[in-house]
Amino acid sequence: MHTYKILFFLFCLQWSVVAQQKQPEVSIRFNSPSFKNKMYYIAGYYGKYTTLLDSAQATNSGQLLFQNTKKYIEGIYMLVDEDKKIVTEFIMDTNQQYSISLNLTNPEKNIILNSETNTNFFEFNALLKQNNQQIQELLKQLEQTTSEKDIKSIKSKIRELNNTIDSYKHNYIKRDPKNVISLLFKLSQPIESYFNNIENPSILKNRIDSLNYVKNSYFKGIDFSDSRLLRNPFFETKINTYFNSFVIQTDEEITKEIFAILDKTGSRENDVFSYLSLYFMNTYANPKIMGLDRIFINIYNKYFQQQEYSWMSTIQKLSLKNIQRDLKDNLIGNISRNLFMKTIHDERIDLYDVKAPYIVLIFWDPSCGHCLKEIPKIKKIYDDLWKAINIKIFAVNINVDLNEDWKKIIKQENLEDWINVYPSDTVTGNYTQEDVDFQTLFNVHQTPVLYLLDVNKKIIAKQVAVEKYIDIIKNIDSISSEKLKDN
Repeated sequence: MHTYKILFFLFCLQWSVVAQQKQPEVSIRFNSPSFKNKMYYIAGYYGKYTTLLDSAQATNSGQLLFQNTKKYIEGIYMLVDEDKKIVTEFIMDTNQQYSISLNLTNPEKNIILNSETNTNFFEFNALLKQNNQQIQELLKQLEQTTSEKDIKSIKSKIRELNNTIDSYKHNYIKRDPKNVISLLFKLSQPIESYFNNIENPSILKNRIDSLNYVKNSYFKGIDFSDSRLLRNPFFETKINTYFNSFVIQTDEEITKEIFAILDKTGSRENDVFSYLSLYFMNTYANPKIMGLDRIFINIYNKYFQQQEYSWMSTIQKLSLKNIQRDLKDNLIGNISRNLFMKTIHDERIDLYDVKAPYIVLIFWDPSCGHCLKEIPKIKKIYDDLWKAINIKIFAVNINVDLNEDWKKIIKQENLEDWINVYPSDTVTGNYTQEDVDFQTLFNVHQTPVLYLLDVNKKIIAKQVAVEKYIDIIKNIDSISSEKLKDN
């Protein structure tokens, strides 16, 4: 299977010497005796990525000063050392002029001046750490007891500790909903916590009601045009959880949900649209579920086929176009494009000439070591299972320079009852170069490549183990039988 990778380009903020003459919007000090004369950096999140944004050398007394004339986008940032190890995380909010004195051996003695948001952030992290430690101790006790009374008591205490954190977050969001910490709490909210503050639990009559309730609440209060969404490590995880847990795994439903999110990002020149659009396309160029690569094509057709964006590089544009070219003609559910071939006896035969309830289409190369291992396996499955139900194999040798080797392998492996073909050197008719470029049409960038076609040459499987083809066929035949009964 060909693996695609869409290039994400991350840009670090750079500031000129001339800019330093202006009044700084950012003036952040860090103090610790251990910093003495060492180089440190500010790093920031861009979705799941991190980038270095600024550097400073500590004074002899261990003071670091980071200044810039332009504010950073609000979110979680990191102070990192020369080895790129995180010293501490901190918050950039609307106020970016403050100081943090760090006590690395006793964080409770950290001193934060002129930043209520960072004071809250450090206090919450201390509370979270304390709660997690207590929960770990309770879990150890739970493993060591068999008393039903003790088990019930311990589980109750764990729930109380979890509720303490959930209540803290809920109250903070209610008190200051626009604060960047409130946004972080919304993005990192676990699924089970959505039920803690429900006003009328009776509406959740069954599992479906509960799933719908969480799905409808999941992005409540989140503005998809807000660039702060990308300045933390939680956003992509939240997106992943939503699509994996609450969206039906069909190309129609997933596409609908993606379009709804992308259309809420506002300007298509902003960070959130650029990040999410490439994230979704990267995900569905190589989907985990067969057939979901159609989602890549859907996104490309709506947002990229006719539009260009200032944030896209030439390499990114070419990458997307190449993937679209490789996928568009071999999507599950599409009618296969025709193949213009010759038999081992140099007689003309096209894929559309073959009549069978199912066809296994194989592209292989006589010089491919992996092919030489797979072809005998496919032959055995054919002999044991496929042949009896009249599945035909249309096996294409893509390397015409090795036709003699190809013929020897056919004889050696007893493949004579397959339809063994190679590309015709001439094709008569009103066809374009694209029509005969089978390697692009069927995304043959490595071998072997297999497709399963039905009687109408519709593609019903690809990039799946051949052992599963019988199950796929049985499932299709079962559905067809049910439809006949209904009619």
